[in-house]
Amino acid sequence: MKTLAIDTSLAAGSVAALDGDRRASRPLGGAGEHARLVAAALVEAAAELGWRPRDAELVAVVRGPGSFTGLRVGVATAKGLAWATGARLIGVSGVEVVARLAHAAAGWPDAPVHVAYDAGRGEVFATTALPATASPSGWTAGPGRLVPLADWIDSLAPGALVAGPALDLAACGPLLAARPDLRLPPPGARTPTAAAAGAVALLHAAAGSHDDPFTLVPDYVRPSYAEERRG
Repeated sequence: MKTLAIDTSLAAGSVAALDGDRRASRPLGGAGEHARLVAAALVEAAAELGWRPRDAELVAVVRGPGSFTGLRVGVATAKGLAWATGARLIGVSGVEVVARLAHAAAGWPDAPVHVAYDAGRGEVFATTALPATASPSGWTAGPGRLVPLADWIDSLAPGALVAGPALDLAACGPLLAARPDLRLPPPGARTPTAAAAGAVALLHAAAGSHDDPFTLVPDYVRPSYAEERRG
């Protein structure tokens, strides 16, 4: 199935084209570059596989967790592609993608993976990816919470499987050094990618899942400043 995938959930975004066993990926630079580069990057990735974005049969996008601006760019682009091409649309959880990547790279047993995203202000958005035979990807994301970074690491049980973009924060290094009992994946398997998101979306598509372009919305790590002030 010809698939276009978009991940703008983090500062280092990417897009990918997938077609059978073939993959083509393009980086999107920093967070401020996503909106400017995403369309051309999708054209380049599809062209590497010999087709055009209008030929896509499936459009996948990481719907979150992530930043406001990045997720809006990715989800809006994916919805526009789905409307224009008639392709199916699937929004995937970055937590689900991270769990699959970390599990495969580290050779972990089937067990919960504790995942954290940077939420700013010294906090992380912490959740747990749970093995789930009923899920096409084999994983489902549990409820998340905002918690100080140090408190999250302190709360992890000895031997816990830990992944997510928050592990790459400078402030996280000393805290992890004090917890050698935790099990971490290699650096390249801690964050979602467009290609990995596309692979997850294909599993969901094979199970008959899809999202409505009119109702798909991003999953943010925290309310906006305006919403917090209003609350």
